[in-house]
Amino acid sequence: MLWVGTAPRASPIGKPEVKVGFTVDTKDTFAAALPPMPESAEVIDCTLRDGEQTPGVWFTVPEKVELATMLDAAGIRVLDAGFPAASPADMEAMQEMRHRGVRARLGATARPVHNDIVAAEKSGADEVFMFMPTSDLRIKETLGVTRDDVSRIMRSGVDDIVAHNMIASVVFEDSTRADPEYMIRLVRDVCEPGTVARLILADSVGCAHPASMKLLVSTLREQLDPSIVISIHAHNDYGLAAANALAAVEAGARSMSCTVNGIGERAGNADLAECLAALTHLHGIEHGVDATALPGLSRFVERISGIHMSATKPVTGFNVYRHESGVHVDSMLKNTRSYEELPPSWTGSDRGYVFGKHSGAALVRHVLAQADPPREIDDELARQVVASVKRIVEDTDKARHEEAFTAKETFIRDALAGVPSDVVIAEYDRLAANATTEAAS
Repeated sequence: MLWVGTAPRASPIGKPEVKVGFTVDTKDTFAAALPPMPESAEVIDCTLRDGEQTPGVWFTVPEKVELATMLDAAGIRVLDAGFPAASPADMEAMQEMRHRGVRARLGATARPVHNDIVAAEKSGADEVFMFMPTSDLRIKETLGVTRDDVSRIMRSGVDDIVAHNMIASVVFEDSTRADPEYMIRLVRDVCEPGTVARLILADSVGCAHPASMKLLVSTLREQLDPSIVISIHAHNDYGLAAANALAAVEAGARSMSCTVNGIGERAGNADLAECLAALTHLHGIEHGVDATALPGLSRFVERISGIHMSATKPVTGFNVYRHESGVHVDSMLKNTRSYEELPPSWTGSDRGYVFGKHSGAALVRHVLAQADPPREIDDELARQVVASVKRIVEDTDKARHEEAFTAKETFIRDALAGVPSDVVIAEYDRLAANATTEAAS
């Protein structure tokens, strides 16, 4: 029996030792095929900025400050805390975070524009995530500029950030659709050691896959001074955000950005809990975040965003550590690793066994043996109890399912719809009429 993978390491925040890798009944080893992994990775949370950009979602200033406080307490050390040049509420929230003593470094998203950088400084930001498109599609079609213009504008933006005594992180927006040769040139033009702390590669439309992500990161890593950290910002349009973030780390990135519950534009971002679980249990990489805080963060963001999670959501979902199938439960009662590689204790959760349509006699025996006083049961009576359980389930009215579905559809339609276009038109008409009246007076 061989243990394949990295050596066992202690989990962060004093959690029990966790084994990393997988076991195989063979003399062969795949260890040589596994890439060398960093000892630790930086995790940047961008729920406060990109998460709030989820269509129909907005956070109040007190909610943003409370979320920042919770993330800080969980051990997140860098927050993409807002876009202060675009939102007075973000400016106010970031200033209040500073006033409340949030220890995490506060990052402000900004364009390479002087007014954006001044707003970042005014917000109390420690660092600036300066973004600009790098794909020809965005450069030519959206901005109407040239590649040379982009290089010049980004370099000027970095200089402005440094002049305002903030840390500069350069975001290559839409990097996964950009010409790699041009990005190599951008690295040389913009990412000067001592001025740029991070190069953040944004998979802005979620079109990367792990193999292409590894190639991109390894290509640019060769061009970067080792003092500049590569970070990955992955979107989830094809359901690969977490996989791409981890692939980037495997290729040499030392940082990733995530959101609580994976919320964000369109299909969202790499999910914080999923990425942390994979870093810990699949790769043995330290990240400094207390995993027991993840369920509470998930529920809080569900409540303030209105984006409700599936019961089967990995790591923090309601059903993740619950078992019903008779075969599964029988095996779990003998050894919990039979159908559970991610331990519920890692997130401070409890394991649960559910009586339902697919239950078997093993759970009946287990529950009766644990009762006070314990009960003994023979095979025939156990079969009858199982049959009764299944009958109770199948006879249950499913009206609540329909009610819950209808309520969800109504909520999404109403609460996440945003401001109707006819309201916007009416507001324009009102403002235009006021302006005409004032001009005439």
